[in-house]
Amino acid sequence: MSLTGIGVILIGIAFLVLAIYLAWTLNNLAHVLRGIEKTVDHLPDQLDDIFRETGNLINQTNSTVSDVNEKLRAISPLFYIVGDVSEMSRKLTSPLSKFKMSARKRKESQ
Repeated sequence: MSLTGIGVILIGIAFLVLAIYLAWTLNNLAHVLRGIEKTVDHLPDQLDDIFRETGNLINQTNSTVSDVNEKLRAISPLFYIVGDVSEMSRKLTSPLSKFKMSARKRKESQ
């Protein structure tokens, strides 16, 4: 057998090894793509569930905000009353405080 024949046999073997490696790689890629296909097939059902739950959450949030607004409207007058009482007490104690300060100044100056 000549060197040319041996070279051709080695090239053939290398080509066979390369073909087997490419077939194995493509088979693994096909397996990954099948897994992706299964995931994509389940995606619309999952998205429907997510959108349904999101809609329920928005409805619950709207009802909670409405309830809070009603309760704030009901308690608002109480805050106004407390504000009025504090303003009135400030107005009543302000002259007393001024009188006390002036008495203290008079006492210190004597």
